[in-house]
Amino acid sequence: MQAEAINPRLVKFIWAAAIFFAWSCIQGAIQGMEPVHEFLQLGPAGIIGAAHVHVSCLGWTSLALFAAIYYLVPILSGKSIAAPRLIEWIFWIWVIATAVTGVLMIIAGVIGGSAVAAGMAGPQVGALITPYMMIVGILGMVGAVVAIMFVVQILVSLARSAK
Repeated sequence: MQAEAINPRLVKFIWAAAIFFAWSCIQGAIQGMEPVHEFLQLGPAGIIGAAHVHVSCLGWTSLALFAAIYYLVPILSGKSIAAPRLIEWIFWIWVIATAVTGVLMIIAGVIGGSAVAAGMAGPQVGALITPYMMIVGILGMVGAVVAIMFVVQILVSLARSAK
């Protein structure tokens, strides 16, 4: 698929990247506030900070890079993108997994931090946040598979004959 045909598909990548960028900036600003920053120091509450990093790196940065790579490969190589329908799958799985991961990490951080503030420790806190973090782990594996799909798609696109 040549660049002209693929470009409309990439607009949603930029939209989603912008939304994740806003989320990341707002969350970062909130985390800098003194009472929130103090709360984040309570053990598992730090998971909230990790959510901020995940939303930044996996949300806006990765989506913007996906869009740029999908756009540039046909232009620079003269080769079409292999399996263009895969672009939709990669987008939706990546966006949903990243958003759900970010939300679940914030929830786990609030629950864990609140538990520590209430005097709980160790296994008690772990038991509270484990259900959320198990889903985060599964979504991380899903994201890894999607990332591999993207890389393979790009490498196959570059290895194929020019059209």
